[in-house]
Amino acid sequence: MTVQPASFEIDSSERAALVAFLARKSGNLILADDIAQDAIVRLVEFQQREKVRNARGLLFKIAVNLLINHQRRESRMVAGLGDDFADDFVDEQPSQERAALDSDRLQQFRRALETLPPLRREVLIRRRLENQSYQEIGQALSLSAAAVEKHVVRALASLRAYQDKHMIEGERPW
Repeated sequence: MTVQPASFEIDSSERAALVAFLARKSGNLILADDIAQDAIVRLVEFQQREKVRNARGLLFKIAVNLLINHQRRESRMVAGLGDDFADDFVDEQPSQERAALDSDRLQQFRRALETLPPLRREVLIRRRLENQSYQEIGQALSLSAAAVEKHVVRALASLRAYQDKHMIEGERPW
């Protein structure tokens, strides 16, 4: 007996419910929006490889795990600061090694962006770099908010595939 995957379409109301859920858990709407976007991308990527019985449940589980990971990173970072941090001098200039790594990652990102179709690239840049809302982007490009969201999800999936294909190491820069 084969299991047929449930059809699951992530529409704006489903996304809004996920963002609201994450915002209640985290207390941060911007963080909730970013984690929801990342969770949707991961779900789409997973659905391309595997059959999923309960996509909505998996989406929320992915989002909760991403939130937990974020909170763990934050707590480790805060714990590492120490009580006398305010008295220490912090050099705001990146090291030469860090500057070289950042420059290399920026070049990799530019090459990856160039592989995207022009409309998808434009949507991603407006959303992630210019921080425009789905509605603003949709109005500017004559698209629905749902279409804008789908372009963002597909662009991020393409960028991740590019990173995997080209064996770019380190934390995903996008």
